[in-house]
Amino acid sequence: MEVSSKQSSGEASEQQQLWELVPLSDFKLPSEPVLQSARGRLDYLYDLVRLRPRSDEKPVKTEDELGRLDPAAAEFIAPDPDPEAPASALMDMVSELQRKRIAKAPVVLVLGPPYAGHRNILEAFGVLSHARRLDPPGARKILEQERRWLERLRSSSSLWVYPELERTFFRHPSGLSLVRGFLNEAISGHFGPGVIGCDSWAWEFINRCWHGNMGHVFVYQAMDAGRTGRLLRVLSQRHASGTVRFRQSDNGNDILASKDSEEGFEQKNSYLQLLAAKSRGNAGVARELWKSSMQVEPEQSAHDEQGGRKPGERTIWIKPLDKLSLPSVSSSEGIETSLVLHALLLHNGLELELLQKFLPLAAGSVAGMVFRFAEEGLLEEHEGRWRVTASGYISVRQHLRSRGLLVDQC
Repeated sequence: MEVSSKQSSGEASEQQQLWELVPLSDFKLPSEPVLQSARGRLDYLYDLVRLRPRSDEKPVKTEDELGRLDPAAAEFIAPDPDPEAPASALMDMVSELQRKRIAKAPVVLVLGPPYAGHRNILEAFGVLSHARRLDPPGARKILEQERRWLERLRSSSSLWVYPELERTFFRHPSGLSLVRGFLNEAISGHFGPGVIGCDSWAWEFINRCWHGNMGHVFVYQAMDAGRTGRLLRVLSQRHASGTVRFRQSDNGNDILASKDSEEGFEQKNSYLQLLAAKSRGNAGVARELWKSSMQVEPEQSAHDEQGGRKPGERTIWIKPLDKLSLPSVSSSEGIETSLVLHALLLHNGLELELLQKFLPLAAGSVAGMVFRFAEEGLLEEHEGRWRVTASGYISVRQHLRSRGLLVDQC
């Protein structure tokens, strides 16, 4: 398979090694570093007895010496991953299933957690494989249970791809008929061979409301420290005119491997181990935390703005993850908060009007919570829908799980 000219052969080769598709049952979260886990338990005990030992260690760079990197510059240094590499991995897997005739059902389902980019990956797969793309029915057709949408999908037996199954249902009495019908028709072979993409939260709900059996459910394996480091290094090299060095501001250690680094450097790196664990191996969440951690010395920032920086002269200081100020859900929030946040994650985002329609809460109350959470950094509006932010996702997920609500497996 030819690689797009957008990537160098070296970058494409390295990216290919990052994306591993596995059955959902084989998905494994990165483990937290042993030292960090023990430190967390000690911190809890110290806080409990209000007796914390004094630390005489001074950071290499203090907060007063550094300023946060401009968000646009951080995005330039750590852009969205190119979806072609994971799409190529998906294409190889589908071809292998077809070659071995493993797939009894003619469809494959690929899940992705929020911010992992499953829609872009499935769209890229469609381009690479020349597959027919299926478009979602829209809110009106879902709620009116319009079967003609399903009938039109039978028009061809060629390979098809449906990037967003979550756009086929609502958690509403009238919002499940089409997604059930679609899945029944798909696994029966009425649409021909195809690949379905779905948000991991939406699938957790859909799978409980649909009484069929999707034989092949895959997910990209969680990124451990090594893969997280390689991904961040590849992204930093995409637009760079010179070498960018990433150092921890507390101890000065390098985070990403260089040509002189020992083998397995990134896999053993404690910062990357913690980043992988905190982000649950989610490339999108890890990238957001990484960008939020970027700091520079004020004189370097001013020098960059004046266009005076020469290639090969840049150092980015990375703030420790436990020093980041991330949005979080207060433990005092009531069940109304949980219902709003849960609905947004189950649908991978909703228009405000639909969110108000589907919840047993006053419309004004729902709107007030949405706007308040947006100010707090927990929610954002994207493509007309409100969704949980990447920086707030981990806190929201922990909150919903602690309340006993349905969460995804990724």
